[in-house]
Amino acid sequence: MKQTGLILQTGTDYLDKVTLKTSELRLLASGDGIEIMTHELEKGITFDIYPDEANPSLMEFFYIIEGELEYLTKDSKEFIKLTKGDYFYTKELKEPCVFRTLSKTKLLYISSQPIFHYIGESYAKLHLINEEITKKDPYTKGHSERVQDLSVKIGVEMGLSRDRIAKLAIAALFHDLGKIFISDDILGKPYKLTSDEYEIVKHHPIESAKYVNAIKYIDVGDIVLQHHERLDGSGYPYGLKGDEICLEARIIAVADTFDAMTSDRAYRNRLSKEQAIQEIVSLAGKLYDKDVVDAFLRVINNE
Repeated sequence: MKQTGLILQTGTDYLDKVTLKTSELRLLASGDGIEIMTHELEKGITFDIYPDEANPSLMEFFYIIEGELEYLTKDSKEFIKLTKGDYFYTKELKEPCVFRTLSKTKLLYISSQPIFHYIGESYAKLHLINEEITKKDPYTKGHSERVQDLSVKIGVEMGLSRDRIAKLAIAALFHDLGKIFISDDILGKPYKLTSDEYEIVKHHPIESAKYVNAIKYIDVGDIVLQHHERLDGSGYPYGLKGDEICLEARIIAVADTFDAMTSDRAYRNRLSKEQAIQEIVSLAGKLYDKDVVDAFLRVINNE
């Protein structure tokens, strides 16, 4: 209901919304540059708040209506838990902040400058591509989310800065976007690929990097591009070796391999976790970064 200067809405009303597989952002009110939103996120979602170089005075306010989440401290070694009724906000932010939902969470989100459509367009497009890939290749259902989860845990275990973990989280979630260009016949082939088919598959990190390079406020293209490179130069697409491969890509390589090994695929049944761990450990220092593998083992043991 509207009258001069007053707008009354029901709990289901909103101006606009963006719905993703694991979250929903609703724009409730907008005026004089201020936007008021609700943000609902499923359990286990890593999200980041970034400085806005174009609008350094931007203030973002978050009030926890339901659920609980944790905040990764600056030294990347401690999590601070926030629950219903707690709130946090940023103003003149200098570096990214990393949060993770511990349960299904609903936030009241207020921004001092309009950002709804920017957030909605950039993330919705990439998430939709991820969903299309799952439809093309049902064996990869939940793969990107699991790789993101494990990659972030390894990054925390290794003491990466919040900025690097934020980039790692985005890169891990969208590392396989380029598979959208691979035909269903190749993705779902129940036996060994031909050399020509494998060459097509090897091109997907390049296409994935093109997609994430469209995210203007964070540069994760190289991480995505290198996630199939291996220490001995046997990886793809460029056969990089050793320190030519960025650490974040070496982390995703281990997380991606572990999840692939422990998932059913069109051409083979899954391995047990023990078998997959043994395989990765046997290749530490050859294909996979030994420090990353050690951190991976500590994460697995802790769980």
